[in-house]
Amino acid sequence: MMYIIETVSWTAKAGVKPSEMVGAVERMVSDLEKVPGFRYQSLSLKESTAKNQEEPDAPDQWLQLYYWDSVETAHNSNTLMAPTTSLNHLISLIEPDTIAIDVFTPQQQSSQLSLS
Repeated sequence: MMYIIETVSWTAKAGVKPSEMVGAVERMVSDLEKVPGFRYQSLSLKESTAKNQEEPDAPDQWLQLYYWDSVETAHNSNTLMAPTTSLNHLISLIEPDTIAIDVFTPQQQSSQLSLS
């Protein structure tokens, strides 16, 4: 089975530490697990911001991948997660005008994604 992939990218507000962002996402996962169709998520920090020696105060750029059963469950998740404290806390760490959300339908995969 191939899952729908939702990408959410953003830039952290100035002064937000990577550990704060990771902690906020980890708190949000317990709410996500209650959303119908949610399968898995991962959070990644853009390598150039993780090791930016020339501009150590440059804001961190993040990418979160969500795996859903269907396009419909991916879209419905926005409404279901909007009132949660965990999502609102995460959003408080993000520059709002940098958020980009896209939903992709897989067309090919090298092997079955094993989710536990």
